[in-house]
Amino acid sequence: MTPFKRTVLSSITLALLGISSAQAADTQALEKRIKELESRLEKLDRANALSTPAITLSTPAATSPEVEKLNRKVNTLERKLEVQDEVTTGALSKIPNFEAGADGFRVTSTDKKHQLRIGGTLQTDYRTFMGSNAAVWTPASSGGYLAPAGPDSVFLRQGRIILDGYVYSDLYFKIMADFAQTSNTANLLPDAYLDYNYHPAASLLVGKFKPSISLERLQGDADTVFLERSFAANLAPNRDAGVQIHGAFGAPGYKAERAAGPIDSKNAFTYQLGISDGTGDSGNSYGNGVPTNNSSSTAFASDKEFDGRIFAQPFQHTGYSWLEGFGFGIAGSYSDPNHQAINAQRTLLGQSQFIDYTKQNTITGQTIGTVTSNGASHRIYPQAFWYAGPFGLMGEYVESTQTLNGGSLVANSKYNNISQTNKAAQFQISYVVTGEDNAFAGIKPMRNFDPLKGSWGALQLAGRWSELTVDSDTFKILDPSKSASKATAATFGANWFLNKNALIRLDYEQVLFNGGAGTDSSHVKNRPSEQIFSSRFQLAF
Repeated sequence: MTPFKRTVLSSITLALLGISSAQAADTQALEKRIKELESRLEKLDRANALSTPAITLSTPAATSPEVEKLNRKVNTLERKLEVQDEVTTGALSKIPNFEAGADGFRVTSTDKKHQLRIGGTLQTDYRTFMGSNAAVWTPASSGGYLAPAGPDSVFLRQGRIILDGYVYSDLYFKIMADFAQTSNTANLLPDAYLDYNYHPAASLLVGKFKPSISLERLQGDADTVFLERSFAANLAPNRDAGVQIHGAFGAPGYKAERAAGPIDSKNAFTYQLGISDGTGDSGNSYGNGVPTNNSSSTAFASDKEFDGRIFAQPFQHTGYSWLEGFGFGIAGSYSDPNHQAINAQRTLLGQSQFIDYTKQNTITGQTIGTVTSNGASHRIYPQAFWYAGPFGLMGEYVESTQTLNGGSLVANSKYNNISQTNKAAQFQISYVVTGEDNAFAGIKPMRNFDPLKGSWGALQLAGRWSELTVDSDTFKILDPSKSASKATAATFGANWFLNKNALIRLDYEQVLFNGGAGTDSSHVKNRPSEQIFSSRFQLAF
């Protein structure tokens, strides 16, 4: 065989060795054919050598028709292999990248323009009431009041599946389903939104999400310091369907980072402006234009809620590390609901009801109907946080004003159009004992839990004071012997982070009440304090 032919055949053989397994059958057939051709070429070479004893340089040997035919076949085979290689390379270029790790499961296109992340959250709680609390109504002879919700129980707080990501680089999305409370349609799909994040300075968010009002409410459900949020968050809407324009700006000399969704804790200055259906304090929306706490399916359809928020972290990238995590802002909202039902107020860990606007109440011998919010409503929310190394502080104050209507059973107008301004505040402090950085977005242990290697994860200790005061004018409608006028909670917690995804929370809380426990010698009695211990095992990714 001539060197040229051997080179061609060797190239073909090497190319065959590099094709994909999906072409194995074709490869075997081609290899067999190559061997046959190689054998025939060797025979022809021997025959030419015998018939042509000497070849001069000036007169090249004539190529036989059989050799030319074999060369054409080799060239054809070479071209087929090139085409097959081009097809294989094109197919491989379209295969997405798959990742699995602490941040969930990700599928990303090869051009990085599309991504899908699959995550989830599982929270299992244990709750026990301490002291002399009884989960029943006291006898009517003693005035009657609603004791803690109880009983002691183990329950699934959250069981969520999260799908989020982006398409065409700029269009972000999130769909989150919660199967822990399937009896409540509003909680079955807490989040479902699209965010066109074309430019950090102006993005468009549409769907169902958390209105940007309460700072603690906006913190991730898996990132809060305590098992449940404070009384200040109780006076903000939980989730609602609407539209929001939001944007962010970086510190001087720094570009703003993209941040999809209703909260941005990354950039130096952020703003949010939104319009939503409106759900009232602690309210949820079905996401189809019908708030869960509305008195009818269309009563609130045209009376939207407007909200806005600005927040600044002015010391970012200044070199003062102890100040870089300081941020402050203010938020507010306005609406004009039409007989919107009002959610009951509950304690934090125990979720015991201490004021309920839906119950029949008797005042001066007259029974009133369900109390609704009917008229101008607005909120104001100054807020701040400060994270410096292992230390963390967060606080906010709120005044929530609405107009109360005593219901259709009230003939006397003095029970209608009562302006109510409820006030709440919270202040929390936390410290990471093991030295990790404290942060609004949660703690990341430096070393994961592995006791055999002397690693125990991260430990965070925390305390919180929270208070809610009900406007005294409210009790022109409600009975102060059955509804408390103030609730003050002191909460102490410990969070043990086994790794980035798993943690164990332990909280103890005591709540003191004013009123709500019947009367004694014409004086309203205070409800007994609520003492509760609660724990949670959480897995979030």
